[in-house]
Amino acid sequence: MKHRLMDYLACPLCAGVLHLQAGAIEGAEIMDGSLDCAECRRRYPIVRGVPRLLPETFSGQQRATADAFGYEWTHFSELEDTYEDEFLDWIHPIGKDFFRGKLVLDGGCGKGRHVALAAAFGAAEVMGIDISDAVDASFANTRHLPNAHIIQADIYHVPLKPVFEYAYSIGVLHHLPEPRAGFLSLVRRLAPGGRISAWVYGQEGNWWITHLVSPLRTGVTSRLPRAMTKAIAFAIAVPMQSALKLLYRPVNRRAPRLKGLLFYNDYLYSISGFSFRENYSTVFDHLVAPTAFYISRPEFEDWFREAALGGVSITWRNRNSWRGTGVAAPGPA
Repeated sequence: MKHRLMDYLACPLCAGVLHLQAGAIEGAEIMDGSLDCAECRRRYPIVRGVPRLLPETFSGQQRATADAFGYEWTHFSELEDTYEDEFLDWIHPIGKDFFRGKLVLDGGCGKGRHVALAAAFGAAEVMGIDISDAVDASFANTRHLPNAHIIQADIYHVPLKPVFEYAYSIGVLHHLPEPRAGFLSLVRRLAPGGRISAWVYGQEGNWWITHLVSPLRTGVTSRLPRAMTKAIAFAIAVPMQSALKLLYRPVNRRAPRLKGLLFYNDYLYSISGFSFRENYSTVFDHLVAPTAFYISRPEFEDWFREAALGGVSITWRNRNSWRGTGVAAPGPA
């Protein structure tokens, strides 16, 4: 961790002031040591450059999800060139220029792909939190960036002060035991007038997943040894990649009048330009997660309403998911 992260950290349990006890230092990074809370006396370790500000216990559901995604992002840790366009599509209508000079929070950073992009877009500082061991991959992918910070933390107990001008959570909230509570927790870390964006799986447009894939995932593939689930994902990803390259991509580009005949076209065409390894990772993602909710538009709208956000925009993405953004109330004049 970089020393200036201390300006933003707070105890996740009592919001108290944390005191740094630094150990080994490599360049700008404090690689080990501890963070001690002056109020509740809790001590949080810094391990391999990442502060580990986790509560003592998690629900079994949270632990299983953290283990699944920790495995995924440490085995699919590479960053790809396609991520920028995909990220901007997920947070649309927010553009690259919006990040410039802002304090940014990534709620569920995985392997750090969006932290790296937000930092490159010119954010003043980007803090990425994740509950899983994926933080080690995230730290490795971003430690060279002077404005990037990675924290292992629970999204329900974010160990940061409410100072952020922008927060986003991409593909994370629907894997939480209580997605709405995770969203509201991030909203509470916004500064007055700060903006939040979120992207979630849609209930609408995903009948075949909710009725066919999800029962298989919850009953079988999420319970198998990870290597076995990875092998199943590989067996699915090989023919899927062939269909994407030989059918979905050429039909949409050369014979668009026929695209309506293709199953799940909007989404599958959107990933047809991705590498095999990226799509393999996506298939694995859908098979390994113990928890996945598919959120209806009315429910998603309720999150923004409960958070009392203004300027709300919610749009349909690829006919299978929802993306939304809204602004926290401004502070007193």
